[in-house]
Amino acid sequence: MITIRRFSPDLKTKVPRGHPGVFAVPIQFDKASFAHMSTDLIAERFNGQPIMIDSPTSVVAMYIEPHGSIDEHHNSNFTLFIVLKGAGYVRLGGQKGEERAISAGDAVLWPSNIDHTVWTEEEALEAIVIEVDTGSSNT
Repeated sequence: MITIRRFSPDLKTKVPRGHPGVFAVPIQFDKASFAHMSTDLIAERFNGQPIMIDSPTSVVAMYIEPHGSIDEHHNSNFTLFIVLKGAGYVRLGGQKGEERAISAGDAVLWPSNIDHTVWTEEEALEAIVIEVDTGSSNT
């Protein structure tokens, strides 16, 4: 059976907890992470049903408006941030960490447990974000 999940911008929803100007469409989630929610509630929350598989990964389409930003944070997952369209900036390692400009065609790896952020200036940015649960190891 073929499973298809649309992730076009018309399906995006606001990313909660800060993150000004950041919207997303979940493409795939670990089924265990949402076992407590009904299929209908998941579909309502995420503007359709993400693909749910038994794997400690998530795949999200992210849309960052001009002057948008992801609040600086870290997590136990390593993250692959693949820029599809637009341009912005990333920082790894906190306020005094390394900063780089990014644009379409770039892929950025954020190791687990390291502060990271992304932001835009005049141009919007579209990306695919793949998070893999590594427990607590740095990859």
